[in-house]
Amino acid sequence: MVTLSSNSEKSSPSRNLIALCLASFVVVTGFGVILPFFPLYAKEILFKFSFLGLPIGIAFQIGIMTSAFMFTRFLLAPSFGDLSDVSGRKPIILVGMSIYTFLLFGFGLAFDFLSLLVIRALQGVASAAVWPVGEALIVDTSTKNTTGRNLGYYIMSMQAGMAAGPFIGFIFYAGLNGIVGFPPILSYRLAFICQGIMGVLATVIVALLVKDPSQSDSENLTVIGSFMIAIRQMGRKIIQSPRYLVTTFSTAEKYRSSSLYTIYLVAIINGFGNAMIFPIIALFLDDYYFINPEFIALVIGIIGILALSGNPLGGTLSDKLTRKHVVWISGCLRGGLYLVLGIQWGLFAVIAIFAIQRFLWAIYQPAFRAMQSELIPEAVRGKEFGIVQALFNFGSVLGPIIGGVLYDNFLDVTFNLNGVVYLGAGVTFVLAGILGIIGSITLLLFINSSDFQESIEKTIQGVEPSVSLKEK
Repeated sequence: MVTLSSNSEKSSPSRNLIALCLASFVVVTGFGVILPFFPLYAKEILFKFSFLGLPIGIAFQIGIMTSAFMFTRFLLAPSFGDLSDVSGRKPIILVGMSIYTFLLFGFGLAFDFLSLLVIRALQGVASAAVWPVGEALIVDTSTKNTTGRNLGYYIMSMQAGMAAGPFIGFIFYAGLNGIVGFPPILSYRLAFICQGIMGVLATVIVALLVKDPSQSDSENLTVIGSFMIAIRQMGRKIIQSPRYLVTTFSTAEKYRSSSLYTIYLVAIINGFGNAMIFPIIALFLDDYYFINPEFIALVIGIIGILALSGNPLGGTLSDKLTRKHVVWISGCLRGGLYLVLGIQWGLFAVIAIFAIQRFLWAIYQPAFRAMQSELIPEAVRGKEFGIVQALFNFGSVLGPIIGGVLYDNFLDVTFNLNGVVYLGAGVTFVLAGILGIIGSITLLLFINSSDFQESIEKTIQGVEPSVSLKEK
């Protein structure tokens, strides 16, 4: 078993942070590329068909692919996080990033629904290996006074990738298709192949620069050797994951406090609310404000860039102030903006409201994660970060279904509230806003300061991970 370093032995926090942020940016950019254009890309290679007499439309196929990603991430994030606690973070991250890179090329070569479905499911596997484990590694190499700030920069790198991706997609689509005259499908494929090449570079950066303090007893292993061991261990975890997931959620671990269970609940609420809105925002702008896909890509990219400063700001505020108050205030304000987003505003007013909402979410995330990290003993940090990610994704599996049903049923309805016109599809925003406010107030009421001190004491004493697959 590997013993994680104590806070007094933090190693290479700056190098780790820079390398992981750069790698995260490059990988997430690949997802940002497809965001505004995914429905168009899907229509190029998808077609309606019948299964057991039931019609399967393109929108339903896209929904299934979204759920496949969320489900595999939900299934595997706790398992991979637990594995990283006992066998090291870096090898797990490298395997996940390698899968990501392969899948970026795969997106460029996909040719039908089944191939896209498999790729999306495998993306969930890769995501479960990269982000919760990467967050745990950053916390491992940060001090208490810099945890929020460093997590803020890491989350900012993801947001930067999501912001840059639509611009790259716009350049490829508008440049190759609109100017050069390439067919749309070829423009999409070349964009993903280009991102695959960038993914190779990101993986190499992590392999060369990231220092994992938990691997002190395996320094004699080469990167390739650690990589191969991690693949075998992760294969076992994938096979064991359904039983492991049931055991994990049904076992009352001694270190789990009422505050940590509150974090679990709010993670589900956040995942549900976000997933309801994220897939339909482009449809909302198109259906009510008649914006074409290229302009939607630019809007999403610009809003993403404007929101970037919120991540380090939220992390820094949470380091200097009470983390709980930073989280609940930003969460309530964000929920309130969702409530008014469905009002029939002018286009620029809607974009401004959405931009401020994204900025508040950027403040919320690092503060929430830093608060979460202080409730988790260091020896089980990877597993617990994975559990919170899994619960967020559990909500994200259900959110698109409810959001899509509400959107379709209220699309042609409008409400007149004392002269204020509220667009029918805005009902989805109302539900998301109410959930956001409820989640934030729940954190305020049920997060107890005494639980943080108990977690610190258990970290000092040491808590053994529940499962060890460490290979000698």
